[in-house]
Amino acid sequence: MLLKEKPRQKKADYSPKINPDKTKLLETAKDIINNSSIIIFTRYQKENISLKATDLVKYNLDIEEIGGDIKVIRNSILKIALEESNLKEIAPKMRGALIINYTKKDPISLAKKINEIISYFKKEKNIKEDVPEIAFGILNGKLISAEEVKKLANLPPKEVLLAQLLGTMKAPITNFAVVLKNVLNKLVWALNAVKEKKEGK
Repeated sequence: MLLKEKPRQKKADYSPKINPDKTKLLETAKDIINNSSIIIFTRYQKENISLKATDLVKYNLDIEEIGGDIKVIRNSILKIALEESNLKEIAPKMRGALIINYTKKDPISLAKKINEIISYFKKEKNIKEDVPEIAFGILNGKLISAEEVKKLANLPPKEVLLAQLLGTMKAPITNFAVVLKNVLNKLVWALNAVKEKKEGK
Protein backbone atom coordinates (compact mmCIF):
# COMPACT_ATOMS: atom_id res chain seq x y z
CA MET A 1 0.00 0.00 0.00
CA LEU A 2 1.43 3.37 -1.06
CA LEU A 3 1.43 6.16 1.44
CA LYS A 4 0.04 9.45 0.26
CA GLU A 5 2.60 12.22 0.15
CA LYS A 6 1.74 15.06 2.46
CA PRO A 7 1.39 18.43 0.71
CA ARG A 8 4.15 20.88 1.53
CA GLN A 9 3.12 23.72 3.75
CA LYS A 10 4.30 27.20 2.87
CA LYS A 11 5.09 29.63 5.61
CA ALA A 12 2.94 32.73 5.41
CA ASP A 13 5.88 35.05 6.00
CA TYR A 14 8.25 33.28 3.58
CA SER A 15 10.23 35.40 1.13
CA PRO A 16 13.21 34.40 -1.04
CA LYS A 17 16.62 35.36 0.32
CA ILE A 18 18.43 38.03 -1.65
CA ASN A 19 22.20 38.22 -1.54
CA PRO A 20 22.93 41.64 0.02
CA ASP A 21 26.23 41.91 -1.87
CA LYS A 22 24.47 41.47 -5.22
CA THR A 23 21.80 44.00 -4.22
CA LYS A 24 24.51 46.55 -3.37
CA LEU A 25 26.31 45.91 -6.68
CA LEU A 26 23.05 46.31 -8.57
CA GLU A 27 22.38 49.66 -6.92
CA THR A 28 25.97 50.74 -7.69
CA ALA A 29 25.53 49.74 -11.35
CA LYS A 30 22.23 51.63 -11.62
CA ASP A 31 23.78 54.73 -10.05
CA ILE A 32 26.64 54.66 -12.57
CA ILE A 33 24.26 54.16 -15.51
CA ASN A 34 21.77 56.84 -14.47
CA ASN A 35 24.10 59.54 -13.11
CA SER A 36 27.22 59.47 -15.29
CA SER A 37 27.76 61.96 -18.11
CA ILE A 38 29.62 59.20 -19.96
CA ILE A 39 30.47 55.52 -19.44
CA ILE A 40 33.22 53.97 -21.53
CA PHE A 41 33.42 50.17 -21.54
CA THR A 42 36.84 48.71 -22.24
CA ARG A 43 37.21 45.02 -23.01
CA TYR A 44 40.20 42.72 -22.71
CA GLN A 45 40.91 40.67 -25.81
CA LYS A 46 41.91 37.69 -23.68
CA GLU A 47 40.87 36.46 -20.26
CA ASN A 48 44.47 35.87 -19.10
CA ILE A 49 45.33 39.52 -18.55
CA SER A 50 49.07 40.17 -18.70
CA LEU A 51 48.94 43.60 -17.07
CA LYS A 52 50.72 43.74 -13.73
CA ALA A 53 49.09 45.02 -10.56
CA THR A 54 51.18 48.20 -10.75
CA ASP A 55 49.85 48.87 -14.26
CA LEU A 56 46.27 48.44 -13.10
CA VAL A 57 46.91 50.83 -10.20
CA LYS A 58 48.24 53.41 -12.67
CA TYR A 59 45.15 52.85 -14.82
CA ASN A 60 42.92 53.57 -11.83
CA LEU A 61 44.89 56.61 -10.65
CA ASP A 62 44.93 58.11 -14.16
CA ILE A 63 41.13 57.83 -14.36
CA GLU A 64 40.70 59.36 -10.90
CA GLU A 65 42.99 62.22 -11.92
CA ILE A 66 40.33 63.62 -14.28
CA GLY A 67 37.43 63.06 -11.88
CA GLY A 68 36.44 59.59 -13.08
CA ASP A 69 36.40 56.11 -11.61
CA ILE A 70 36.53 52.48 -12.71
CA LYS A 71 34.51 49.45 -11.63
CA VAL A 72 34.38 45.77 -12.51
CA ILE A 73 30.84 44.41 -12.11
CA ARG A 74 29.51 41.05 -13.29
CA ASN A 75 27.82 41.23 -16.69
CA SER A 76 24.67 39.55 -15.35
CA ILE A 77 24.23 42.38 -12.84
CA LEU A 78 24.97 45.03 -15.47
CA LYS A 79 22.27 43.56 -17.71
CA ILE A 80 19.68 43.80 -14.94
CA ALA A 81 20.76 47.37 -14.14
CA LEU A 82 20.41 48.38 -17.81
CA GLU A 83 17.00 46.76 -18.11
CA GLU A 84 15.77 48.51 -14.95
CA SER A 85 17.14 51.80 -16.31
CA ASN A 86 15.14 51.49 -19.57
CA LEU A 87 18.28 50.67 -21.58
CA LYS A 88 17.54 47.02 -22.26
CA GLU A 89 18.69 47.35 -25.89
CA ILE A 90 22.27 47.80 -24.58
CA ALA A 91 22.14 44.75 -22.25
CA PRO A 92 23.20 42.17 -24.92
CA LYS A 93 26.52 44.03 -25.30
CA MET A 94 27.51 43.03 -21.75
CA ARG A 95 29.85 40.14 -22.54
CA GLY A 96 33.52 39.37 -22.06
CA ALA A 97 35.95 40.90 -19.56
CA LEU A 98 34.69 44.48 -19.24
CA ILE A 99 35.97 47.44 -17.24
CA ILE A 100 33.51 50.25 -16.55
CA ASN A 101 35.15 53.67 -16.87
CA TYR A 102 32.82 56.50 -15.94
CA THR A 103 32.57 60.11 -14.81
CA LYS A 104 29.89 62.57 -13.75
CA LYS A 105 32.08 65.41 -15.03
CA ASP A 106 33.56 66.21 -18.46
CA PRO A 107 33.02 63.30 -20.90
CA ILE A 108 35.73 64.55 -23.28
CA SER A 109 38.40 64.33 -20.57
CA LEU A 110 37.53 60.71 -19.81
CA ALA A 111 37.61 59.72 -23.49
CA LYS A 112 41.02 61.39 -23.87
CA LYS A 113 42.40 59.68 -20.78
CA ILE A 114 41.25 56.22 -21.94
CA ASN A 115 42.99 56.78 -25.28
CA GLU A 116 46.16 57.88 -23.49
CA ILE A 117 46.15 54.81 -21.22
CA ILE A 118 45.72 52.40 -24.14
CA SER A 119 48.52 54.12 -26.08
CA TYR A 120 50.76 53.96 -23.01
CA PHE A 121 50.29 50.22 -22.57
CA LYS A 122 50.87 49.54 -26.27
CA LYS A 123 53.88 51.78 -26.83
CA GLU A 124 55.62 52.22 -23.47
CA LYS A 125 54.88 48.81 -21.95
CA ASN A 126 54.99 46.99 -25.31
CA ILE A 127 51.86 44.99 -24.43
CA LYS A 128 50.14 43.86 -27.60
CA GLU A 129 47.34 41.35 -27.11
CA ASP A 130 45.94 41.86 -23.62
CA VAL A 131 45.57 45.64 -23.65
CA PRO A 132 42.01 46.79 -22.93
CA GLU A 133 40.31 48.14 -26.05
CA ILE A 134 37.38 50.53 -26.20
CA ALA A 135 34.25 48.42 -26.77
CA PHE A 136 31.48 51.06 -26.73
CA GLY A 137 30.12 53.82 -24.52
CA ILE A 138 26.99 55.40 -23.12
CA LEU A 139 26.84 59.19 -23.51
CA ASN A 140 24.01 60.92 -21.64
CA GLY A 141 21.97 57.70 -21.76
CA LYS A 142 22.63 56.98 -25.44
CA LEU A 143 24.74 54.15 -26.90
CA ILE A 144 27.82 55.28 -28.84
CA SER A 145 30.31 53.12 -30.73
CA ALA A 146 34.04 52.75 -30.09
CA GLU A 147 34.71 55.00 -33.09
CA GLU A 148 32.44 57.70 -31.66
CA VAL A 149 34.28 57.49 -28.33
CA LYS A 150 37.58 57.99 -30.20
CA LYS A 151 36.15 61.00 -32.07
CA LEU A 152 35.09 62.46 -28.74
CA ALA A 153 38.66 61.96 -27.47
CA ASN A 154 39.97 64.07 -30.37
CA LEU A 155 37.92 67.11 -29.39
CA PRO A 156 39.46 69.89 -27.28
CA PRO A 157 38.58 69.65 -23.56
CA LYS A 158 35.40 71.41 -22.46
CA GLU A 159 37.41 74.16 -20.76
CA VAL A 160 39.28 74.87 -24.00
CA LEU A 161 36.05 75.02 -25.99
CA LEU A 162 34.57 77.48 -23.48
CA ALA A 163 37.77 79.55 -23.54
CA GLN A 164 37.59 79.70 -27.34
CA LEU A 165 33.99 80.85 -27.07
CA LEU A 166 34.76 83.55 -24.49
CA GLY A 167 37.81 84.69 -26.43
CA THR A 168 35.71 85.50 -29.47
CA MET A 169 33.44 87.89 -27.55
CA LYS A 170 35.97 90.68 -28.10
CA ALA A 171 36.23 89.92 -31.80
CA PRO A 172 34.06 91.50 -34.51
CA ILE A 173 30.54 90.11 -34.58
CA THR A 174 31.06 88.24 -37.88
CA ASN A 175 34.10 86.37 -36.51
CA PHE A 176 32.22 85.64 -33.31
CA ALA A 177 29.35 84.06 -35.22
CA VAL A 178 31.66 81.79 -37.22
CA VAL A 179 33.63 80.59 -34.20
CA LEU A 180 30.48 80.14 -32.14
CA LYS A 181 29.05 77.88 -34.82
CA ASN A 182 32.24 75.79 -34.92
CA VAL A 183 32.34 75.40 -31.14
CA LEU A 184 28.70 74.39 -30.91
CA ASN A 185 29.15 71.90 -33.74
CA LYS A 186 31.96 70.25 -31.80
CA LEU A 187 29.87 70.05 -28.64
CA VAL A 188 26.87 68.35 -30.27
CA TRP A 189 28.60 65.97 -32.69
CA ALA A 190 27.96 62.96 -30.51
CA LEU A 191 24.23 63.59 -30.17
CA ASN A 192 23.91 63.95 -33.95
CA ALA A 193 25.80 60.70 -34.47
CA VAL A 194 23.47 58.88 -32.09
CA LYS A 195 20.42 60.36 -33.81
CA GLU A 196 21.62 59.27 -37.26
CA LYS A 197 22.33 55.76 -36.04
CA LYS A 198 18.85 55.56 -34.48
CA GLU A 199 17.24 56.62 -37.76
CA GLY A 200 19.24 53.99 -39.63
CA LYS A 201 21.26 56.37 -41.82
